Amino acid sequence: MRTKYFEGMTSHTQQEKVFKIQHFAYKMRNLYTENPELFNEVVQYIPYIVHTNRKDNLDIIYANEKLLQKGPELEKLVELGGSYLPEISCNTLLKSAVEKAKIFAKINDGHAVCNYIQYLQVNKVKKYVYSSKLLLDENLYFNLSVFTEEMGMIDKMFNSVFGAIHQNPIKWQQFQSLTKMEKKLIKLFADGHSNNELAEMLFISPHTVQTHRRNIYSKLSISKAAELIKISLVLEIL
Repeated sequence: MRTKYFEGMTSHTQQEKVFKIQHFAYKMRNLYTENPELFNEVVQYIPYIVHTNRKDNLDIIYANEKLLQKGPELEKLVELGGSYLPEISCNTLLKSAVEKAKIFAKINDGHAVCNYIQYLQVNKVKKYVYSSKLLLDENLYFNLSVFTEEMGMIDKMFNSVFGAIHQNPIKWQQFQSLTKMEKKLIKLFADGHSNNELAEMLFISPHTVQTHRRNIYSKLSISKAAELIKISLVLEIL
């Protein structure tokens, strides 16, 4: 019975890896609520960090051994609670994650998932952590996380692309200023669609599409399609 919780854990494209983690988070959340005994058996073998925390102050209620074994800072986080997060986090990304969690809590949808990135100090070294957050009950979140260094090419992409954005206040503000339409177009541009194709798909003029393209390149300080593809993956994760 345990084996079904490990189905599909083979090599995929970068986006598929992200979707796989999100789907696995659903499975583990449901197992946690429906069969705690089996959950406690399975959680020992999965390659992810799992924890539950409170909605109001982010204090950790449950954490699997993989979290506790990562480093003394994370042990201290479990002990001291959410108030310790600013001491080991990138404040920019922590603020972004907290705001996303607040919005997510208001939505109150048990089928929704909130994805976010943190930059945590572990064994005195800052590392990116990707997390999928789901609602557990009216008071708690269920979280499944993985260090991006364990995600192959995604880690290199984050350090080369996202690292340069979030650690530069001006670039971060520009990144945050992307509109919903611009974020949607980034993915479509990255998929290789032309201006005319997008104009037809979105019922706008080719000139409007080109204006959006220029604005996106300007906000992100990029000039090549290859850079846009990498940022598209960042947006998928965020």
